[in-house]
Amino acid sequence: MANYLHLPFMVVTELISILTRAVFLSALGTMWMGRLWLRTPMLFALGVVFNFLIGGITGVFLADVATDVQLQDTYFVVAHFHYTMMGGEIFVIFAALYYWFPKVIGRMYSETLGRIRFAGMFVLYNVTFLAMFWVGMKGMNRRVTEYPDAFQAGNVVVSIAAFLLAAAFLPFVYNFIKSWIFGPAAGDNPWQARTLEWQTTSPPPEENFERSPIIVGDPYGYGEQGNEHVRFLPAGASSQADEPDAADGAWGQQ
Repeated sequence: MANYLHLPFMVVTELISILTRAVFLSALGTMWMGRLWLRTPMLFALGVVFNFLIGGITGVFLADVATDVQLQDTYFVVAHFHYTMMGGEIFVIFAALYYWFPKVIGRMYSETLGRIRFAGMFVLYNVTFLAMFWVGMKGMNRRVTEYPDAFQAGNVVVSIAAFLLAAAFLPFVYNFIKSWIFGPAAGDNPWQARTLEWQTTSPPPEENFERSPIIVGDPYGYGEQGNEHVRFLPAGASSQADEPDAADGAWGQQ
């Protein structure tokens, strides 16, 4: 890169951090003052927030020219990329899989195996890529087949942790296959959620609802006694005729 491009490179890269910080603060703000259930889906969602934090912090060093000159094209970049992209995407995919499994399959998975699987994946993921930061700061280049003996210890740690991380996917496969066949019935709403998809059976029938639902309350009123959220039209009733008025507290119809 030509020297005159260093400054605009740094400026536009740092501008990206403004948007990523907004995403991170939005995630924290969503959880702020909340009563979190530390079930498996939520644990993976919290893992996303942690991994994204590490990715955002290390991205500052790659945006600033003074440090990027040393760190570019090293394992530091590999670790940063995985924390920013894979640390978010993979963990959020598993959060969604565990969350939607009861609705799609109609059975519950083993919560104990789910938590064990999260703990193993979270710890091994961080051991793998934190070690990459270390060898990257020492100057080990990426995309090489041979490296100096000084990087041997770090690469051994990365390799062992990576193989164990791959093995950590086995409890997930076992848990889902066993639960698919032998898992207890999930019920319509195992999470006590208030959004529409959890107001029908698991799995849902064709067209999702036997009767048309009408939203009559706040979808975020968790734990509030008597706070009704959804009503269902009587069989054969017209949705237009039975739609509640705004004065009755309804804020929309589905």
